Amino acid sequence: DFMQYRVELTIKRKRDDVVALYVNRDTMHQWEKGLTDINDHHGHLFETGSEGSMVFQFGDQEMTMEVTTEYNNLPDQIIQIFKVPGAVNRCDNHFYERRGETHWVMDVSFDFDVDPKIPEDKFHKKTLEGMTQFKTFVEGVK
Repeated sequence: DFMQYRVELTIKRKRDDVVALYVNRDTMHQWEKGLTDINDHHGHLFETGSEGSMVFQFGDQEMTMEVTTEYNNLPDQIIQIFKVPGAVNRCDNHFYERRGETHWVMDVSFDFDVDPKIPEDKFHKKTLEGMTQFKTFVEGVK
C-alpha cells in the first residue's frame, strides 16, 4: 500500500540557522519526541549514503527506526528514508530562504507491507505536528 502527500511550513528564522539545527545531533532530542539514541552504522547521519538508526522511547515501548540518507544537498535539500517493521517512509525536504524566513516543504511517501487502515489525513497531521515541534524549537533558540 502506497501513500504520498506534501506538507509545508514557514519558520521565522534564516535558512542557515534552520538547516544547522536540523542536522544538529546534540539538540535533536529537544524537538524529536521520544528520541533517546542515534547510531551510525555506515557513514555519519545526514551524509549522502549514510545508514544508521534512531531509538525512541514511548512509555515502556522502545522503537528502533532505521535511517538512510539518500541525498544531502543542504542547505537546499535532504532526502531521508526511515524504516520500521512493515513500513518505509521517504521524506524529501526542501528549504527555501524567503525574506529572512525559511519555507520548508516536505514531500512524504509511505510504502506499507499491509494497509495500515489509518486515514491519510492522520499521517499528514502527524507529519505537520513533527515539523511544528521543530519550528517551535528553532524559533525559541537564541
